[in-house]
Amino acid sequence: MKNTYILNTIAFQSRFQAGERQEDVVGVVKELGFDAIEVRNELLTGGDEEITRIANLAQEAGLDVYYSVNDVLVDGEHLTSNLSRYIHEMRLLGSNHLKMNIGKLTKVTSQTLQDELVPLMDGSFELNLENNQTLSDSSLDTTRAFYQLASQVELPDVHYCFDIANWSWLDASADQAAVALNPVTTYLHLKNETTVAGKLTVTPLEEGDLDWRKLLASFDHVNAYGFEYAGNEATIKQELVLLKEYLEDFGG
Repeated sequence: MKNTYILNTIAFQSRFQAGERQEDVVGVVKELGFDAIEVRNELLTGGDEEITRIANLAQEAGLDVYYSVNDVLVDGEHLTSNLSRYIHEMRLLGSNHLKMNIGKLTKVTSQTLQDELVPLMDGSFELNLENNQTLSDSSLDTTRAFYQLASQVELPDVHYCFDIANWSWLDASADQAAVALNPVTTYLHLKNETTVAGKLTVTPLEEGDLDWRKLLASFDHVNAYGFEYAGNEATIKQELVLLKEYLEDFGG
């Protein structure tokens, strides 16, 4: 299957701090060589009209759209009551890719997923769940437990987005998590990390401590690669070239 290369709009943090909005960077994503833009819901401020403008601009640029929601799927004993709204916004974006975090699973069962998630998964989109930097939402045990529950019901379009750097904030190494989650991972979020003055810090791929090439080789089912770090546009463009070169050499 053909690979898709995606740029998450966190890449343009400095532009947003200067007053630009996500709709202003759609063309830049295309110019940098990506196939898709990943829109962040927490950076949306203009309601459905803004979402529709982004969708139209992405269509004009020939970009696919991924939708990143900074919220958890599981909220207490149920799935978040906002899930239907997120699906609506995803569709307004012209997208069929929704990404969220898992959340706390203490009171959720496979029956919860059967009753509350299965009816929404109508085959028109895929749901990817990602590890953020919050242990309670994204620990390896929590992630394993969720996909064990999901395996007990019919959810063919629920997959995993594996952020290779975020594991450094969690309870397992990226290498350990890759072994455990390879079977359900179809999407990788790419960035790196290093320690500065005793504090973990996100970096571009080539500037951190993780061996990102080794990590990529750990996965058998990935066909989507998203860059997710605030950085210099020239650096991002060059790292996309490096990624494509690596995958061609690796046979991915």
